[in-house]
Amino acid sequence: MKLLLDEMWTPKIAAQLRERSFDVIAICDPAHARRYAGIADHQVFALAQEEGRTIVTDNIADYELIRAVWESRGKRHSGIVYALNPPFNRHRGKRVIGQMVKALTYLLSSLEASSEPFQHVHYLREAPIEGR
Repeated sequence: MKLLLDEMWTPKIAAQLRERSFDVIAICDPAHARRYAGIADHQVFALAQEEGRTIVTDNIADYELIRAVWESRGKRHSGIVYALNPPFNRHRGKRVIGQMVKALTYLLSSLEASSEPFQHVHYLREAPIEGR
C-alpha cells in the first residue's frame, strides 16, 4: 500500500514512515506540493488513483462523496484511510506525529494493507501497546 497524506498532515509523518521503508508522500511536502497542493479534493483523489495511492485524511464529508461518485461509475480505487479526532487530533501539532506514525506503521504492516487495490475505507486506530 502506498499512501498520500492529505494537506492537514505534516510531511514529517511521511518522512518517518519512509525511514521505515514505506512508500508515503505528503501533499504539503515541497517535493510533491507542485502536483497536489492547492487543487480540489476530487482532483487529489483522481491523481492519487493514477499513482495507486491510498489517501490518509480526516475529511470524511468531501472524500466520502468523491468515493461514492467514483464507485457509482464502476471505477476501482486505492481506498481512503480516515484518521479522525479523537484520537488523531491534527491540531495537537508535534504530539500527533508519533501517534500517526505508529498507527500507520501498524496498518501498513498488516495483511489488510497487502490487498491491491485497497478499494475500501479504513478508520485508523491507535496502534496496540506492545506486549499486550
